[in-house]
Amino acid sequence: MRTYKALLFLFLLPLLFMMPSSCSKTGYTIVNTTADSATQIINANDELNINYEVDQAVNEALLATSLCNIASGNTGSAGTGAILFTTISGCIIDTSHITDSALIRLTYYSKNADQTKGRSGAVTIQFGRDSSGKVIPWNQPGAIVNISFSQYEVIVLATNVSLWMNGTATVTNLSGGLLKNPANLTLATGDSLQDKLNATIVFTYNDNVAVVQTWTWYMNQLRTFNFQNASLISTIRGDSTVNNITGIATSGTTRFGFGFNTQIISPVVQTISSLYLLSEPTSGEKGIRGIPEPLTVLYGVDTHGNPVQTGAPYGYKISWAANGGQATTIVAY
Repeated sequence: MRTYKALLFLFLLPLLFMMPSSCSKTGYTIVNTTADSATQIINANDELNINYEVDQAVNEALLATSLCNIASGNTGSAGTGAILFTTISGCIIDTSHITDSALIRLTYYSKNADQTKGRSGAVTIQFGRDSSGKVIPWNQPGAIVNISFSQYEVIVLATNVSLWMNGTATVTNLSGGLLKNPANLTLATGDSLQDKLNATIVFTYNDNVAVVQTWTWYMNQLRTFNFQNASLISTIRGDSTVNNITGIATSGTTRFGFGFNTQIISPVVQTISSLYLLSEPTSGEKGIRGIPEPLTVLYGVDTHGNPVQTGAPYGYKISWAANGGQATTIVAY
């Protein structure tokens, strides 16, 4: 690869000028990595994108529970519900089976709210029942819903790259309360909601070779939603332990066939807008381990890799070590 050849040249060049000397000693730091940045960007991008789209879909599913008082437990919600077209852009929300089947179904058919992605497929929310057969509403502390993805596909319209996934997620409402459109949010500043997400997702991209290949990932997250400065903030932490390392949020197999796990070193912070859109991370740090050259990912940086304190960040910085050296690349969101 071109990147490898360039790095090899940079490695060899200093050797031409290194001559023994009895007068002084000079130290040399040599950057020498066997992995090209393109491969590492794919590893980091996949880890970000899969988590982003799962969180986005789960958030929309939880928002949909607010439309029906049987599902939400909020007497200010609508009655048993009906098919609604406008609450989530390009999505039909069917709450008509909440009484007989304890479920809500979301069917996607068009573009998202900011018109950047097309979506299709179905997401269903299955509620539990108590000993008397009544639906356990989502706003109750300890309430559990099972969310299923069926042929759910997201297409980035600018690139025509699509992500397709099936799978299930179990979400537990640890604190009680509801996730709502920020415009209608009743949380006081500083109040928060917390849930726990455990998911198994099977996915593929349309940029594969002719033979379609899928990968299975497992997600374990603690998610907190906090109302700050008129914005709803999402904070994500890892919720499992692997080989005595805590804070593991994601594990599975990369596109290149390597098993990996991701530790959230510093919580990943995002905002949720009034359009139900989850932002790209504004801050946070992850460590992707198990791959040949482990990655550290720092979110919310400018074009120079420095953390952004105000305004929208440019992207994220990835760093990895190999053969005694270190490489760094800045990637745009």
